[in-house]
Amino acid sequence: MPAAVVPAEREGRERKSTIDFNRAKDKRGDRMKEKADRRVRRTKERILETLAVLIEEKGLNGVTVKDLTERADINRGTFYLHYQDKYDLLEKSESALIREIGRISAGINYTDPAIWDESTAPPEAAAAYFACLKQHGSFLKAIMGPKGDPAFQDKLKKLMIDNIKKAAGNQLPATFEYLTAFMVSAHLGVVQHWLETGMKEAPKEMAALLVSMNKSGPLKAGGFKS
Repeated sequence: MPAAVVPAEREGRERKSTIDFNRAKDKRGDRMKEKADRRVRRTKERILETLAVLIEEKGLNGVTVKDLTERADINRGTFYLHYQDKYDLLEKSESALIREIGRISAGINYTDPAIWDESTAPPEAAAAYFACLKQHGSFLKAIMGPKGDPAFQDKLKKLMIDNIKKAAGNQLPATFEYLTAFMVSAHLGVVQHWLETGMKEAPKEMAALLVSMNKSGPLKAGGFKS
């Protein structure tokens, strides 16, 4: 005959059972939330990929929400669940990318002579920067192209100039604006050419090339000058 369960013992078992049930419920809830988050992320990625394709085809001004939803195979309700219109999509996507690029490029001290030493490997942040550009290559190629958004390049330029100013501190030469105009324009020209030609070079190769150009100038980097 089983021993009788005293009230305190029964209460303890019931409490443990309730705790176990709530933990299992929380885990199920976390899994469901994670699944929903992945679904939202995939939907946003598909919308952004579609936007890049449509910009290349018909230009940013010619793209409509109808174009986006039909090509991405989603309904308009799903689109408006995340964005107010195509300009909201563009602004949110560009801002997120600028933040990501800014976070990575903040690790590059443009005024430190050591990072432009061609005898050493390029800074990890420089390779990570090009890896980030490659990850978002289709979107960047579209918005930085002739049919894209000219304002995005202005945002990139401002980010780069701010980073250089921050690294330089109070040691700004009288020709600072000319120097930064040259550096930023040359840098973006290299990036844009890389995007337009299919990003065949690896991010580390591009980082090394940029280091070489900044250290020695384009003529020496290209082998035209000893």
